[in-house]
Amino acid sequence: MQRLFFLAIIIFYLPAFAQNTPQLFHVTTAATAPGETVLIRGEGIDLISKIEVGRLTDDRVDNSPPAYVPLPEPDHLPDSKGSRMIAGERMMPVDKIQQNEKSVKVIIPDALQQGVYCVRMTDNKGAVSGFYVNVPVVNWVISEDGYNAAAAGDILRIQGKNLFRKGGSGQVVLVSNGKMFKVKVDSIYDDYSVKVTLPATIQQGKYQLFCHNGLGGKTAWSTPLTVNIVNKAMWSTQAFNVKTYGAKGNGSQDDTEAFKKALTAAHDGGIVNVPAGNYILSEGLVIPNGVMVKGQKGTVINFGPVAAATLISGADHFGLTDLTIRASRALGIIMNSGDGHVILERLIVQQDIGNALAELDSKWNKTGIQLKGHDIRVRDCVFKTAGMFSFVGVSGFIQRCRFEKAGGSVKTYMKIHPQGLIFEDCYKQTNGYGYGATINESYDLYEARNVTPFNYINDREVMTLDGGSGGYFGKVGGASGNRISLRKDGSTFQWAANKWIGGGLFIIDGKGSGQFRRIVQHTMDQIELDEPFLVQPDTSSVISITTIRDHLFFVNNTATDAGAFQFYGSAQNCVIAGLKMQRSAGIIGKGSYVNYGRQPNWYIDIVDCELSDGTYTPQVNQKDRFRGDQQINIIGSGYSGLNIGSLVRRNVLSGKSYIRVSPGGEVNDVQDAIIERNKVSGAKNGLAVYGVGRVVNNLFIHDNQFGTMDIQKALKAEGYQVR
Repeated sequence: MQRLFFLAIIIFYLPAFAQNTPQLFHVTTAATAPGETVLIRGEGIDLISKIEVGRLTDDRVDNSPPAYVPLPEPDHLPDSKGSRMIAGERMMPVDKIQQNEKSVKVIIPDALQQGVYCVRMTDNKGAVSGFYVNVPVVNWVISEDGYNAAAAGDILRIQGKNLFRKGGSGQVVLVSNGKMFKVKVDSIYDDYSVKVTLPATIQQGKYQLFCHNGLGGKTAWSTPLTVNIVNKAMWSTQAFNVKTYGAKGNGSQDDTEAFKKALTAAHDGGIVNVPAGNYILSEGLVIPNGVMVKGQKGTVINFGPVAAATLISGADHFGLTDLTIRASRALGIIMNSGDGHVILERLIVQQDIGNALAELDSKWNKTGIQLKGHDIRVRDCVFKTAGMFSFVGVSGFIQRCRFEKAGGSVKTYMKIHPQGLIFEDCYKQTNGYGYGATINESYDLYEARNVTPFNYINDREVMTLDGGSGGYFGKVGGASGNRISLRKDGSTFQWAANKWIGGGLFIIDGKGSGQFRRIVQHTMDQIELDEPFLVQPDTSSVISITTIRDHLFFVNNTATDAGAFQFYGSAQNCVIAGLKMQRSAGIIGKGSYVNYGRQPNWYIDIVDCELSDGTYTPQVNQKDRFRGDQQINIIGSGYSGLNIGSLVRRNVLSGKSYIRVSPGGEVNDVQDAIIERNKVSGAKNGLAVYGVGRVVNNLFIHDNQFGTMDIQKALKAEGYQVR
């Protein structure tokens, strides 16, 4: 342990609310190599007269307190703390590409080595500002003791960007009240997730967590994230055995009453042990708070047809481990009604719906495995059910599980509404996969190394943000601080006071476009936001009130013979990386007018994916709207500014797979997309760009390998640039 004696807080860039100076609220945070492009987005960007780029030296940071240069963010004001930006070893002037009032792009010089880069900008008055490229970004952390929380000695998972660099030595620092704890990175899952083990000596309290990927020196730490160090969550170890209460487990006696008596005895918390055997139950079980039902190898629970809405239920703080559960005609299998804290480990669940399909069809959204709330742990399970797999408003872990449909309704699917969830190393085979279609924000998902072998039902989506809606669309009446007034001539849909608390207010056109904030409360015509905008909207600004889906990362997953892997509607700062896809509809990033809501698709990264064998065959007699070959498709449809800042980089496409930009008919539907260093082979047109007039604005096509390109003649040349 070391003591922290100094942390610089000198800041000279991103002056909040300054007039007639460039204001930044987005820069590229994806891993960027020499020869690759950085997008700079904000207001007054046309005032920048010179941009220089240099590489930071890789000084050792082992004995230094963490210092950082904050990055601009589209949903927050600039960080008021930080260290002075340090220039690179040799700062090189670079071209200002597609510069305008809202944005500019620059290419990291090929002459520089891979590393962390300083981007220094000088405006027309000589003021200097800037930012770093490739510094770590920590979005959220999680342990078994909570989201953004951990206990002493915990294994802590850290999620973000640029967390690992080959040749770098990653480390993490936690700082509180002048004390500093440093730990090395234990395991590297990929660039988006790493693991550390916290010191056993760390005390409870609030800490600032910093991350370093080994490159860039003393000021290249991540912007700090607050982490709570808490008491270790403990479960009672008092034991109760179902056989003590009369259970036989002989496959013939009804053991329901014995199980109920054991659970009642353990109502203050404890472990209900179920020895190996074949137990017959004729009623559903309700698990009290604080109770773990624990089997062992050879423990089988057989449910006959039961009248209960679900076979096993509880409010919260309960668990099931090491059980085989078999059911017939059951609708609900395992459900909770409280605020979470549910553990399912090493379960085998087998459901035979029998001739109850009509009943299941009528109650499809109340079937299967349905969990909600915080601290969900589902590990090493096999689920073969006819109903839903539903995880709503959850934080926690879903790991090494097998999800399989076992007959049943075509209506049932997997529903995921994450709020700090790691979902990894699973086999997923069901009727579709819907993510976060609620007013309540979806955020902080790391879904990695999952396999979807096929999907032939419904629209066949492997991942979709289907759903969501919108409350208001129109111009701003006025803005003061964190309060926005609405005009009476705006369009509304089921608009009611405080209905959209937790939703987002997005500036999609006019002054300040490309920023969003969260709604704290609202009346019919007045909105209170979590904080003011960096660039305040005015009466020229057009806003949309809709759902926020922020920091959803899909990394190194596999999908075969399926539909689309898509950000459909509202998605912000999300990633699809390393996806391997065959004979499917491809990857889609679509900001659009959906369900009466104009839903922005902003700052999306689609990187390092492999799309092969691109022959996509729609399924006969299925609800399958997709047509054509496998593709990466960037779409904005429904109003100006619904797709901003999409990055399509280093993807490899073969066998008829290709890249497409296909906006709707509104002016500037798609803005500032970058299509860079992709390799396309075997397609008639490696890149197809469509549009009417200037529906695409500032599209940058750079350093790709295409067979041929098809850029529709109606698309005006000033809307795109090819290098």
